[in-house]
Amino acid sequence: MGFFSSILNKITGKTKVGANLAELRDLSSFITEDTIAELEADLIRSDLGVKLACDFCEMISRQLKTAPIKESELPTLLQEFLLKAFVKIKNQEGLFKLKLTDSGLNIILVVGVNGVGKTTSIGKLAFKLKQDGHRVLIAAGDTFRAAAEEQIDLWAKKAGAGLLRLEDGAKSSTVVFKALEKAKNEGFDVLIIDTAGRVQTKQNLMDELTKLKQVITKNTSAEDQLETMLVLDASTGSNAVLQAEKFNEATSLNSIILTKFDGSAKGGMVFALAYEFGLPVKFIGVGEKLENLKEFDLNEFTKKYFEN
Repeated sequence: MGFFSSILNKITGKTKVGANLAELRDLSSFITEDTIAELEADLIRSDLGVKLACDFCEMISRQLKTAPIKESELPTLLQEFLLKAFVKIKNQEGLFKLKLTDSGLNIILVVGVNGVGKTTSIGKLAFKLKQDGHRVLIAAGDTFRAAAEEQIDLWAKKAGAGLLRLEDGAKSSTVVFKALEKAKNEGFDVLIIDTAGRVQTKQNLMDELTKLKQVITKNTSAEDQLETMLVLDASTGSNAVLQAEKFNEATSLNSIILTKFDGSAKGGMVFALAYEFGLPVKFIGVGEKLENLKEFDLNEFTKKYFEN
């Protein structure tokens, strides 16, 4: 582990920032251009994303041209820079919360790669919305995987939500179209659409997802509200940025659900996604039970990230 990795470990939860920092080495020494490359590599390994890491190191390089920087100053400088990652979205009140319209149908399109917990997240979200008094319909739009419709059927029943499921072989676009009709005709106020998990590097699959969103937009009115949520595994690391980039290109993402989020997850990707795409995390999955989907709390997250 490099020196800067040790600093990052203190920032990301192993000890309090600066608690025993002086024990690592003589922190009265100063940063040089030679050590910035090591810092950049450590930042990237901490899942903060290439762009954020590079921009931070460029800032340090610029500051070095005007004044020396002690290594002991790095934790504070990094914390200030990371907090700025939220600037684009933090100033928009309530953006980290799911807001629903009362005037039309709320449509939540859920996307993500295979194995991230998309189906379970849909079930938990449906349950949460039901608990809040909403009439929820789930569209079984994953028609590619054999067991997907059975799984979403099971979660819909657990959550007490309605389900639109067509016969085997139906196209996902047909499922979505029928679900939109059913939701509006039968007075549902929230429609959650499941989609097939797909590898973000397969362009033909991503093109299908783009077409699916076009079906939705063509069959909604000005009163309706569409939110596209990307489900990410919290242990994914830096690959989360690539997933977000590709799914954002295909569907114009609005927000993130982080699954499998426990005490061992660093969570650096949260800063990277905010910094690069302006995407807020709205929910985190912390277990397998229906009630284990929690609203993301920005203040609580940043406090734990820097102080635990």
